[in-house]
Amino acid sequence: MTVPVRAALLADAERIAELTRQLGYDVDVSAVQRRLTTLLVRADQRVVVADVGGHPVGWLHAAISESIEGEPYVAIIGLVVDRNHRGQGIGRQLLEDAERWAGERQCAVVRLRSSVGRTAAHRFYEHVGYTNIKTQYSFVKSVDDAAPSFAGFVPRIDQGAD
Repeated sequence: MTVPVRAALLADAERIAELTRQLGYDVDVSAVQRRLTTLLVRADQRVVVADVGGHPVGWLHAAISESIEGEPYVAIIGLVVDRNHRGQGIGRQLLEDAERWAGERQCAVVRLRSSVGRTAAHRFYEHVGYTNIKTQYSFVKSVDDAAPSFAGFVPRIDQGAD
C-alpha cells in the first residue's frame, strides 16, 4: 500500500497525540501543538505524517544530530503507525522519507533507538535494513526543583504499543 507522506501540520496535533498514545507515551494535544509550533519551522527537524484520506495514520520525527566525535547523522526521534494500519508498508515509507531527507542534508547515516521490549519493532527495523549496533543504558536527571516526571521518557509497552 502506498500512501502520501506529507509535512505535518499544526492541525494534525490531535491525531499525532492519539498515535503517540498508541506508542505508549501519554501526551495531551496542547503539548503536541506547542511542540509542533517549534519543530515545524526548524530546518534541522522533519515531522511528517502518512495520510490516508486526509487522516494521519502514522508519523515520523527526524532530526539532524551533530557531535564532536562523529559526522552529522539523522536521528529518528519517533515513529508510529496506527495499529490498524501496520503491516502495510507505511512505516517503511515514513523511514524512506527520512532517508531521502538525510541524503539531501549530506547525512550518510540514519540512526534510531528502540526500547528493549519492542521486539516486533526490532524485527521491522532489521527487515528494512537497519542494523542493531549496541545495547546501552539510558540515564536522566532533573535539573528543575519542580522534579518533573520521567514518564515521558519511558513508554508503556503493552499490547499494540510495539
